[in-house]
Amino acid sequence: MNLNNHNILLAPNSFKGSLNAFEFCRILATELEECGFHTISLPLGDGGDGTARIVAHYLHASPIKTKTVDALGREHFALYYLKEHTAIIELAEACGLKHLKREEYDILNTNTAGFGILINHAISQGANNLILCVGGSASIDGGTGALREMGLTIANNSTNRNYIIDIKSINVELLQQKFKGIHITILCDVDNSICGPEGAAAVFAPQKGASPEQVVMLDKQLALWSDLLKQNTGKDITHLKHGGAAGGITAAMHALLNVQLVSGSEFCLTLSHFHDYLLQAGVVITGEGKIDLQSFYGKIPGTIADLCQKQNVPVYAVVGLAEKQVLSRFDKVFTMSKYARSVQDSIKNAPYYLKIIAQAIVDTLYLSAYSD
Repeated sequence: MNLNNHNILLAPNSFKGSLNAFEFCRILATELEECGFHTISLPLGDGGDGTARIVAHYLHASPIKTKTVDALGREHFALYYLKEHTAIIELAEACGLKHLKREEYDILNTNTAGFGILINHAISQGANNLILCVGGSASIDGGTGALREMGLTIANNSTNRNYIIDIKSINVELLQQKFKGIHITILCDVDNSICGPEGAAAVFAPQKGASPEQVVMLDKQLALWSDLLKQNTGKDITHLKHGGAAGGITAAMHALLNVQLVSGSEFCLTLSHFHDYLLQAGVVITGEGKIDLQSFYGKIPGTIADLCQKQNVPVYAVVGLAEKQVLSRFDKVFTMSKYARSVQDSIKNAPYYLKIIAQAIVDTLYLSAYSD
């Protein structure tokens, strides 16, 4: 690598519960530029927590603060972003798992209503193009909470706040009338289908507090929900790619409102012009809290590693933790756990450990430059 005429491209995802992508770029850029390197910062997201802010950054959208509810129905303020008629709205900001304490996880009573409230507010502000980010949800409700707020009539006999549990019938007329002429794109961070062994309940419900029995029950309800949607829209969503994101809200919105489901990573990489910058990059540094095999199924670090390999550009990863089997996919992996006293320490003091890693990166860059 020639140090004089190559850029170092910083292209991280956020570190869940720790550093966001902007902080990662700011710290690394400061440390590397002090040592004479030129950096370009491209904070990225994959549809998960923090992606709305990333998209807003590239679209120069302004934050809008409004009241909504969390997954258990408690009022709080949340942000979404608006640029002319485009709104960027993140589900986790309203009703994400991050708003609940561990002991509050309640799969029978958490729902996505808060997301629907934000969507309604954006439409009242004149938005007719919605970019929705759905990672980090606290519920497996098939999107029923949000869709009910948005105008879907749901008949069910249950006293639970998760309306999918005893859903009987729906009326789509009001919802479809209200959303006529509104274009919606959902940025997804997973490929899973809505039900089955790789579905929303089987894979994600345990992380949200579901018991094995509840997982089976929810999967059955999601299959019934899919049938109900097919009866009302003619669309079969059972094997839809990305359909199991955020408890199946993606599949339901696709059926009811013809929503476009896309990979959050690919959307952000295109929006940030990553592909153009890659052509002028001497090295790319990406990062995420944890890198494992899942990182190579549409997540930012895995996607970037593959793109760099094709262009023959060295790629480094900075992570909290890394599984052994993925180390060979990067030219160099720097883990905070190597320097920190514990995982909790690395999460809490991530900026401090990132500065230490920055020096290790500088040493590696000089070594590679002089060994060429």
